[in-house]
Amino acid sequence: MKNKLIALLVLLTFSVFWSCEKENTEEKETLYVKFVNSSGSEYTIYSIQLRARGSVTSQQTPTAAWSANILLNGKTIAPGAHEFFTLEIPNMEWSEYRVGVIDNGNNIMLHEQVGFTSNYECPITHWGSDERTVEVTIEEDIFTGLINYSGYSDFAGIQN
Repeated sequence: MKNKLIALLVLLTFSVFWSCEKENTEEKETLYVKFVNSSGSEYTIYSIQLRARGSVTSQQTPTAAWSANILLNGKTIAPGAHEFFTLEIPNMEWSEYRVGVIDNGNNIMLHEQVGFTSNYECPITHWGSDERTVEVTIEEDIFTGLINYSGYSDFAGIQN
């Protein structure tokens, strides 16, 4: 009888320990994003790359390297169209993105153009909601002749 009681106590102890371990398993925080290529854009997007920037309140320098293209399997986003993504951006943090476009059949990453500069750190922010609508407008700059961002937005929730 004493051996059965000890075995039962050992089993009960392992059960409690295992359930505590299971509860402490953290899932990665994600953000559901509707990424819109504005109807005012002049180019179709073929590539979107992300780079983590850390806390929305204090981080000003990148905290990770640029990702690979998140538009998989040859997908593109034409002007006025959108795609949905689930991104690993923790709550209260943000990432910036950069894009590549199709120009007369050529794939061009905006940042690789000679002389390219941008006034934008295009954000995707996980703040205020676990869903986000991000929109970008891409046009030829009339002064430089380069393809550039002419606007962006980043709003909590999924907008129509």
